[in-house]
Amino acid sequence: MKLIFLFIVVVTVPEAWAKTRRYTRLQTDPLSKTRCDLICIDASKETKSQCRSACRSEEHKPGTCPSEENPRWMAACVEACNMDSQCDGTQRCCKHGCSAVCNEPVDLLNLPGLPALPTMEEPKERRRAVQIKWSDGVGDSARAVPGRVLYLLEEQHHLGPKYEESRLGDWNLIMRTNKTKVSLKNLLKPGRWYRFRVAAVSSAGTRGYSAASPPFTPRKGPRPPPPPKKLKVQPLKSENGTVTVRLEWKEPRSDLPVMRYKVFWSRRVRGLGGELDSVLVNHQTVPKEQTFVDISDLQPNSMYFLQVQTISLFGLGKLRSEKAAIFYNTTSGTDGHEPEPLKRRRDDQDKLIRGLKLNKLTWLDHKIEAKISWNPIHPKGQRKNTYYVHWKTLTCQDPVKELKELSATTEQNSFEIYELDYKCNYTINVNKSTNKKNPDSELILSVPGCDYFKKKVKNATITCKT
Repeated sequence: MKLIFLFIVVVTVPEAWAKTRRYTRLQTDPLSKTRCDLICIDASKETKSQCRSACRSEEHKPGTCPSEENPRWMAACVEACNMDSQCDGTQRCCKHGCSAVCNEPVDLLNLPGLPALPTMEEPKERRRAVQIKWSDGVGDSARAVPGRVLYLLEEQHHLGPKYEESRLGDWNLIMRTNKTKVSLKNLLKPGRWYRFRVAAVSSAGTRGYSAASPPFTPRKGPRPPPPPKKLKVQPLKSENGTVTVRLEWKEPRSDLPVMRYKVFWSRRVRGLGGELDSVLVNHQTVPKEQTFVDISDLQPNSMYFLQVQTISLFGLGKLRSEKAAIFYNTTSGTDGHEPEPLKRRRDDQDKLIRGLKLNKLTWLDHKIEAKISWNPIHPKGQRKNTYYVHWKTLTCQDPVKELKELSATTEQNSFEIYELDYKCNYTINVNKSTNKKNPDSELILSVPGCDYFKKKVKNATITCKT
């Protein structure tokens, strides 16, 4: 018997120590705090703080402790608590022989003199607010509660287009009220699923929280995130004929958490006709924790166009913001040259693919294709020609649309570009090899909106989505 007793002590003591560490201080529980506020509601301004402190330290919660059938705690003689105020919610500090643990009372739901356990109704969205209602109990048990009653409304939520109970977070207190109906405006964020629960508290105590409400999500879906704010460029160093700068920005406030940023920069040079053009747009992805990026190998005495875009994740899709932009001139303070003029490069003249052009746009049942053509490298029949066609989305007026990047191979000197979207811009390259860094040719394609095709296509009824 002695050996068995020692084994029980060894097994139970670590668990008890863990609970002891948890209950060494008063629990900042909203139920107990609200009860003490009601007990001290009539105290004077000078004594109210002292009244609340005494109430919390000497709190005696309602209900009867369960009888301990398992003698392990009695054998271990470990105190996980020594007063009710060290236990969460409606739990009491229950003595079991020489041990003490936090337990739920066995008769809390049937105990007279406490506010009835509320019953949540299904949340309803009205105009721009969410209405939440609950019952305050019926019959004699509800009418027999003396004094004031306050209700504590809490919520828990998770982000995403589909409801998944396992992903719900912790319960958070929204408000205390003496009403049984509240209207929440501008408190719930789009793109999230919510559940609510409520507890009724009087100076005599509480029966705890109600069962959770059915899940609810606002009708209005999440918007694309705003662009980053307060862009700023700072020079870092200038060496070996190049310039390095740091682009900084501030994280925007968004309905959705930021997943990452995308940074674009391009050199603006004087074109052959004197206009400013962008040459070779570079881009880099920046993690969400970082709100700056160092950009190196910039040319001196040049104007650069820098942009930053916010990207958020919702479900399996990405939402992109508009791009915040800033210009930066790498001209030094003592050398005031204008941006360098664009010169014809020899490799531009030696490109293998010439004459790349758009022949026509075709439309069929909201499917858009663009036929392109170019001059063949070798006359027909002399040698076999293989061309690599590559196209990708540059920008779309609708930021929710997916940015596509596709490739194809053909032996003809023409091709029909497919999977095009309304009001999107594309860059098209036709190459003699699979090398995409230095394309042999380039064409910028702008696809008009649905209304354009509605006017052009004859003998067909086209319904454009608004």
